[in-house]
Formats: sequence, structure tokens, C-alpha cells
Amino acid sequence: MVSCGPELQTKEDVYCFSLAKALYCGPTPVTVGFYAPWGHCKNFLLQKMQNYMHMLSRKKDHQEVQRTGQSQRGSSGRDLLKVLLLMIFYRPVLTAQQRQRRNIQHIFIRFSAWEYAGSDQLWAGLITTLCDGIEGHFGLLPMSFYRAVGRKSSILNAPLEKEWVSKRYLCLPLWAAVILLITVAVVVGVLILVLGFPVGDISGDAIVAVEGVGAAAVGISAAAAIRIAILVVRNLVVNQKAQLESQMNRTDLSAQLGFMSSVKREVKLVIRFLQFMEIFQRRKIRVVLEITNLDQCSPDKVVGVLDAMNILLSDYDAPFISILAVDSKVVVDCVESSTFMKGMANNGYEFLNRVITLPFSVPRMDCETKVRLLRDIVECRKEQEKEPEDGTGSQTDTSFPLVPHYRLANHGARNPNPDECHVPLMDIGPSTRGPSNGCTRKAVKAKEIIRKALDSLVHGSMKEYMTENIVQMRRIVNTIAITVRLIVQKVPKDEVRPEMVAAWVLLANQWPCRLSWILQCIEDEEQRNDPAGCQGNALPPDMPLWEVYEKYMEEFDLMKGSMEKLLELDRDPDLFHSFLCGRFQVKDASFYLPFTVNLDPSLQRQMELQRGSRSLKRTKKARGLSRCTLLRMTVEEVCEEMATLGFKEGNLQLYKERLEEQQLNGRALIYSDNSEIKEALGMSVGEWTLFSMHFLGVLPQASPSGVVVSSVPQCMRQAVQNIHSSRGSWLSLNLSREDLLERR
Repeated sequence: MVSCGPELQTKEDVYCFSLAKALYCGPTPVTVGFYAPWGHCKNFLLQKMQNYMHMLSRKKDHQEVQRTGQSQRGSSGRDLLKVLLLMIFYRPVLTAQQRQRRNIQHIFIRFSAWEYAGSDQLWAGLITTLCDGIEGHFGLLPMSFYRAVGRKSSILNAPLEKEWVSKRYLCLPLWAAVILLITVAVVVGVLILVLGFPVGDISGDAIVAVEGVGAAAVGISAAAAIRIAILVVRNLVVNQKAQLESQMNRTDLSAQLGFMSSVKREVKLVIRFLQFMEIFQRRKIRVVLEITNLDQCSPDKVVGVLDAMNILLSDYDAPFISILAVDSKVVVDCVESSTFMKGMANNGYEFLNRVITLPFSVPRMDCETKVRLLRDIVECRKEQEKEPEDGTGSQTDTSFPLVPHYRLANHGARNPNPDECHVPLMDIGPSTRGPSNGCTRKAVKAKEIIRKALDSLVHGSMKEYMTENIVQMRRIVNTIAITVRLIVQKVPKDEVRPEMVAAWVLLANQWPCRLSWILQCIEDEEQRNDPAGCQGNALPPDMPLWEVYEKYMEEFDLMKGSMEKLLELDRDPDLFHSFLCGRFQVKDASFYLPFTVNLDPSLQRQMELQRGSRSLKRTKKARGLSRCTLLRMTVEEVCEEMATLGFKEGNLQLYKERLEEQQLNGRALIYSDNSEIKEALGMSVGEWTLFSMHFLGVLPQASPSGVVVSSVPQCMRQAVQNIHSSRGSWLSLNLSREDLLERR
């Protein structure tokens, strides 16, 4: 156990610990979108988060024992016998003390969708994996007993102090009735052995009557006990996973409808069993279902798994935490292309937002992390290539992990430190032993800043921009807690402004598309100013973000057609203007971006592709100027660019004068009609072809009527072609250039 000081932590540690803390304290059910592209070690990060949640559970268990004086129970040994007897004779009671418990045990179940990709019903594999994982954690015997005797015994929600209330049988407690029946059976057996079956006298008839009544009571009770025993044995031999798989293999429609009902009943049974075990073990229980490799399946199977997750979350009291570890872009494409979702989820991002309760985007690797990973991989390769030593030397161990510095200290789990400020990492060196108070101070600072940030949402000016969706509200609150914990690890407390943090989280949640556009414009300006990627910024650091948005607003309007689906993610554009004005600057965006976890990076990637920042130079040489480049050109820059086309000197000077006379800058060339531009410049056909190809990106083509087709709208061009093909000769087409322009 080492302290979580910044000198011993990586960025991945901070992110995983912040998410683990939010999930531990948050309500259920919840679905986490663990977004990361392929190759970003999603399984490793999930394992790290799992260790942090186990650490928090051990700490809370220790605190609960000190508060109540009651230790937690398990599900083996004497506790196993006790829980079986309680299932048979008692009903649990949800007391006030149970509601106040804060210690939580997490059951982690890993579902790899790729393993069930060959099944016709991939989502059914999710349910069977859930049942199998819970049986593996508590044991097959308790689950089998509960299905036989406890499935009809609901939890009592009454103001009682006792945790258990006896079941009733014949107006008696069940345990007393069982003892009475056993006593009766013994008495009847003794009478039969001692007196036999007397016949012919009054006393004998009375004894026969007593023996008959006793035998009947014992027989009925024995039949009920035998039935329960048979059910338990059947559940032990054929578990629920096998039963669901057998129903899943049936193909008739009635069987499929019955199978859906069976799955829903099984989920409810699992929920009641977990609630029973919560009261018995004196802790709360949460099931963490980690769904991986879903982005490697076909679109219809992806949609099926998402529907299964909705089944798990259909009950408000379901103790499930579903973590969907996928590449969000791949899942969005699968949803949009699925045959099951035609007309229902044309926007994959919107559909994913309805399923996901808490989005969490794994951060990009910085240079330090990349260098460390590369160094570890190289060192691991060197160790693998070493030859075994001769003589008595030990052989080289070749079982090195891929990233040695990321190993978790599992050996320290026996004596965990209850202080949550200690993160269970293992440092490769002897100088890391010993706790530190640095993380304790930071935890106190984080709690104080989180409180102030949440107060600014409720009492500040940002409440008018808050969404009306309750799920979105929970998302914003949870994300603020994560963001603050990330910032305090790197920034002194005096430099953290809680209201600004809350405003930034709200901005990323309400207007992700427009914020991604602004961030991409800033990034492109940085790259143009410094291609090497070093320090430098073409935009002033104190420039407001709204001015950045206004500077590139025309370019943004030109691309709205291709970004229609992304714009649907944003809320009211008018509120965006009033919220952003005077609130953030370029330096603020650069500061908060590394800590922003609720903004999907694939959105900014879409902006990058739309702007064409990577192929700008190649596009300029091969196909002429792009519209974004032309939009920012002045008249003088247009004249200088035209000089590179190789026009005759006399004509070039004449064209420059006409450009200056007509004030044809880049914006005018884009929004003006091509025929009007040609008429204003008075170019010949050859020179106009070069000019239009380079500046306008079109190649004029003559139609049979002698009209320049490139200067005609597409609809009119198609009309010309249709009429020409139907008449068979272009002589029958008498549409002049003036007629076409008049029709426009």
C-alpha cells in the first residue's frame, strides 16, 4: 500500500480511482459507457478500477463494524448452514439499520460478447453469464435452496427492529410447527411399536384414531419436505444457466415468447436473492457486469445486448452496475445500420445516450505515458531474449506482464489500510513504503471543491441552463465529482475555481457538438502555427471562446449539412450563445480539456475529418483550394493565388483589376453564382476552366444546348439530360442560358 501522491501515480490511476469512487457512492441501477478505441487497454483499466472498488469496500466494512459492533457474514462454513436455515424458517425484514449501511460488496462478472457471437441470441448469453456468476460467488447450494423455498418469501418492509421474522404454519412459527410434527411422529412411532394396532375395544379405537391423525399430519409434512428436497436436487443437477440455454435453443415462436418471460422472472429472482443476502451478510451488494468485445460483433447482436441491458435496468431497485467497455464510434455505426432499429434509432449517438447513464471516455495518452509504455515493452522484449544462465544460475523468468509498472499490489490485500487516500499500487523500488498524508489533504480539498461546484449549479446562474432530464442531471453531478478529483491531483487548490469546473462540465454535456467544433478549431490553429506540436498558439490565450466560434461560424454553417446528426446532440443554440459569452477563454479550454471525461472524443474526430486539416496541403495541390481556405481569403490573396495559374501577363493584370473593382474576395466567390463571376471577369473559356477548377472546385462542361452545365443547378442539369434523352436529339431542346437563369 502506497500513498496516492502524484510522484507515484499515473494518469490512468487517477481516472480509474475517480470512476470507482463515483460508482461506489452512486445509486443503482446505472450503466457506464466506458469509451476507448481499440488497443487502449480497456481490460487493464477495468481491472484497476475493480481493485480500487475492493479497497473501498474493505474500508467501509471496517467502519461499519466499528459503528454497529456487528461483523459481516459470509456464505461458507457455519454461515452457509445458517443461511440455509434462515431461508427455510424465516423471512427477512428491511430495517432502518439496513438502510443506513454504507458498506457495499461488489460482485464483478465479466461478459465477453465475442464468446457468444455465434449464438442466434447474444443477449441471452448475457443473462446466463449473470446467473452463472452469481451462483459462482455465493455457491450453488444457497441459490438452489432459495429457488426451492425462498422465491415466494418477499422481504418485509416494516418498522421492526428484528432482521428476521418467522414464517407461519398452522398459526405457529414454522420452526415450532416442524418441532411439533417431529414430536408427533416420534410419539406415533412409539405407540405403534409398543401397542401395535389394537382392534375390538374402545381404548384401542381411540389409539387407532390418534395414530391415524398423527400419521396423516406427518405424511403431509413429509410429502412437502420431499417435494422441496426434489426441487433442491434438481436445481443442483441442472442449474439455471443450463435451463435457459435449453430454452434458448428452441426455435418456435411460442417458445421464444415464453423464453423472454422466463428471463424476466429469472432477473427478478436474482434481485430478490441479492436483497436476501444483503440482510444476511449485513452489507449492501452490487453486481458489476463488465461487457467487453461488443464492438467486434454484428450490428443486430449489438442491439440485442443493449436491449438486454435495458431488461436489467427495468426495475428501479435493481442492484446492477453495467459497464459497457466499447469503442463508441463502432457501436454507433452498428446501431444505425442494424435492421432491428430502422426508423427507431437513426441517430446512433442519441440512442447510446438513452442507454448510458454515466459516460466515461478514457483519456488520450500523453507523451510521458507513451514513452513509459514503449520503454517497458522494450525492456520486456530484452528479458524475453535473454538465454538461461549456465551452472547453478537461475533461469530467466519469461512471464513478464506487458506493462510492469502498472501491476497492482494484490499481496497487500490481507491487511488493507482503511484510509481511502491510499491507492493499492506497487512501486518498483524500496523507497515507496510508508503512508503519506498528502492524499488525505487532497481528499478533503476535493470534497470541499465538489460541494462548492454543486452549490453553484443549484444557487448560481447556471441553473437556467440545466436540463430537465433526470438522467442528464445525475450525469452532470457525477461528472463534476470526477472532474474535480482529477483536477486537484494536478493543480493547487487556490487555482481551482469550482464554479468554472461546473460550468465547463455543463457546457460539455449540453452542447458537445459545438464545443468539439471550437476545440478542433483551436487545435488546427495550433498545428498550423507550430507543425512540430511544441508550445505555441495561433489564437490569443485570452480570446473568448465565443469569439472563436464567431470567427469560424461561416465555415461551421457550410458544414452543417454533413453534421446534422451530431448537431442533434446539442441543446438550444440560443442558450449556447448566452451561456458561453464572457465565461471561457482559449486558455481555459486548454486547461480543462485533459480533465474532460464527459465529452466523447469521436465527436471532435468527426470535426477533424470535416475540416480536412490532415489533407489540406494535398487538396490544395491536387484539386485546388478547399472551401474553408477560400472562405478566409481577401481580394489581395485571391489575386496572388490567381497569379500561380499561369495566365498571360496582360490578361492577369486585367483580371486583378476586375477582382478589385468587384470586390471578389473568397466569401464572394463562394456565395456568388458561377456565371455571374465569369461575366464579371470576362475570361475566355480556357482561362475560366482553370480559374473555376482551382477556386471553385468545378469543371465546366458544355451541354448540347451550349449552356455551361457547371453553372447550372443539379436539378436543372438533370432536367436537361432527361429531356435530351427523351426527345432523341438536342435540336428539339430550345432552352437558352437566359431561360435557365430565369427558372432558377
